[in-house]
Amino acid sequence: MTPGISSLPLIISVPHGGLEVPPEVEKYCRLDSSDLLREGDIWADFIYNIKEHVHAFIKFPVARAIIDVNRAADDRPPQNPDGVVKTLTLNNDYIWEKVGGLSEDQIGKLLDRYYYPYHQYLSAYSVNRDILLGLDCHTMLERAPQISNCPGEARPLVCLSNGGDENGEALDEPVTASPDLIRSLAQALERQLMNFGLDSSVPPVLLNRPFSGGYITKTNGSVEQIPWIQIEFNRSLYLSDEPRVSGPDQQTTKRIEMLKMYFLKALEDLFL
Repeated sequence: MTPGISSLPLIISVPHGGLEVPPEVEKYCRLDSSDLLREGDIWADFIYNIKEHVHAFIKFPVARAIIDVNRAADDRPPQNPDGVVKTLTLNNDYIWEKVGGLSEDQIGKLLDRYYYPYHQYLSAYSVNRDILLGLDCHTMLERAPQISNCPGEARPLVCLSNGGDENGEALDEPVTASPDLIRSLAQALERQLMNFGLDSSVPPVLLNRPFSGGYITKTNGSVEQIPWIQIEFNRSLYLSDEPRVSGPDQQTTKRIEMLKMYFLKALEDLFL
């Protein structure tokens, strides 16, 4: 957790940017560093790292394939192999030596040591009235993976989510951010990304499609707390080659810096 020193009243959460494997389960994990990178939000910790401009920047260090803090603590295998501690990768490969995954005792200890502290940070910031918006920040595959309900489906360049419909309006449950706020952010991002040389055949920004928001936004965003929006950048915006564990290559780094700049400008348009 890193406090910011600037004027944007935001909290940035990056839950899927880590690559660490906790030492207590490392020997049971079948995935190597390259697998862990592909299973997470590739380079999200670079794209969204505007910590000098916001109130707080929080990144979860553990790899998404090991602990997914954007899931409820009771969302577990075998009922859900893509739950808080997973058993299958996005390509349906086994993550752990045992097909059934980790034991309940192992899962409980991981959650106590890593999962709950992250959520305690988020909860504390979500009642801070000096903060006007929480952003839970992700990247998404250009097309839906095999493990999804619609494998191979093309995705927009940006997806913003508040738990509502395609206009940001509430459905069966309250939204995590007002329709006006999420639409304003969408417009600000569209204005900035026009400078990025976009593929005109792909929708620039969609609301709540293909994602309607995850556990983090739905838990922390409400009328009693600050609004939260989930944001997903399509990896086609910045990935130029097969990602390497050692870090992004020169061309990818250049595009990441451009994307970060436009992201920051969109937020400044929204709040300043």
